[in-house]
Amino acid sequence: MATPRTGIGTDVHAFAEEASGRPMHLACLEWPGVAGLTGHSDADVAAHAACDALLSAAGLGDLGAAFGTDDPAWAGASGATLLAETGRRVRAAGFEI
Repeated sequence: MATPRTGIGTDVHAFAEEASGRPMHLACLEWPGVAGLTGHSDADVAAHAACDALLSAAGLGDLGAAFGTDDPAWAGASGATLLAETGRRVRAAGFEI
């Protein structure tokens, strides 16, 4: 049996100006009527923290290294998309979630 591994994830984004119309995404859900957070992707801090924890446990770096702002492919990506890709990468590295 493999030894369990754990990771820790944190994520922080500033609130967007209410007039920006940026939607709030939290835990892969959209929260209508709530000012969103600024970020390269959807700024879903719960999903991003979960990605960080998974990447950390697998020794694959962190969210910024995996989905950096220098890669336009991840611009506007949803937290669910980032979690799915993180899961794929963790499994490809030989781990189970």
